[in-house]
Amino acid sequence: MIFKVLGVLSAIIFLLGDTPYLLDTFKKKIRPHRVMWGVVALLNVIGFANQYAAGARNSLWLFGAGSLMTAAIFFASLKNGVGGYAKLDIFALIIATAGIILWQVFDSPLLSVLANALVAVVALVPAFIKAHKFPETENGIAYIGGLIGSSLAAISVGKIEFTLLLLPVTSTLLQVYMVYLLYVRPSMISKKPQSG
Repeated sequence: MIFKVLGVLSAIIFLLGDTPYLLDTFKKKIRPHRVMWGVVALLNVIGFANQYAAGARNSLWLFGAGSLMTAAIFFASLKNGVGGYAKLDIFALIIATAGIILWQVFDSPLLSVLANALVAVVALVPAFIKAHKFPETENGIAYIGGLIGSSLAAISVGKIEFTLLLLPVTSTLLQVYMVYLLYVRPSMISKKPQSG
């Protein structure tokens, strides 16, 4: 029962974290990276299918919430976002497409989960670069919510099983890095002594 509660809680926290991001996108306060959000929305749908096929139940809540919110942010980013035309963006799209093809060809939950995790890492590279250069164009609350939600989803699996843990753990690590880029790194730079 506790693992089911953690799974539902992971989804609620994810929704609470992404709602301000979505609203800030509509208000043009932030500029989401189109490619990242499009690929991540697709990955969440595939992740839901992967996890379901692999036998997950409690962690499905996170992927359901993730599918809903990342798709909404992607559609909002089409008007108010950035990116989509750079070589790195196109590379991320090609890798994402290859991952989806691998999922269909191999028809294996394990290979699908591995492909999904790889695509997630590649898809976030353009967003990491943007956050590194322009942290003010992001809303860190979404990534904090994603970090907490992904961690709870990993715990909600309730057992040590690679296929079920890989996606929520990968998501947790990716969220940690984005939180670092948005909060920790800028504060470290501002504390550096000024020369001259």
